[in-house]
Amino acid sequence: MARKSDLKATLKLVKPKQVKFWHDEQGRFCARIEGGGEFVNVKPIRNFPIQARDRLISLLDEKGNEIAILTTVHGLDLQSREALEEELEKRYFVPVIQAIHHIEGRFGITRWFVTTNKGERVFDVRERSDVRYYPGRRVVIRDADGNLYEIPDYAQLDLHSRALLEEAT
Repeated sequence: MARKSDLKATLKLVKPKQVKFWHDEQGRFCARIEGGGEFVNVKPIRNFPIQARDRLISLLDEKGNEIAILTTVHGLDLQSREALEEELEKRYFVPVIQAIHHIEGRFGITRWFVTTNKGERVFDVRERSDVRYYPGRRVVIRDADGNLYEIPDYAQLDLHSRALLEEAT
């Protein structure tokens, strides 16, 4: 059985204080990892994009090889945190639903008419299981094209939106 220290070494876990992130003059995302070197064109990937958005972020090199896994974003210096958040925002575009105006169904598919923090959207949801509830009253909706939409706290929606959400699920 592998020891805990062996597992950590295999996973290449790094703490926030061991990493610096920035964008270079060409706009490439770069990382410096204590004891590991400096890397250009780094791709940050959330290992658990829904349940743990700010923890266990894989850092991949240009060839897709894992350089390290950042344990948490909490504790990064401000410049590094802003650079990482900007890069993750590009990769994980998840509009936040602020209001649900109307939901209509045909042949088992529902069409949602919503307002998000990115503007008005209309999207189709194939199955009820594509609307998932998480602890803290969080809801994540996957549309027919695989895009995600988030409701951070459904209790914060207006009464009409909450009623439509309950009907749809």
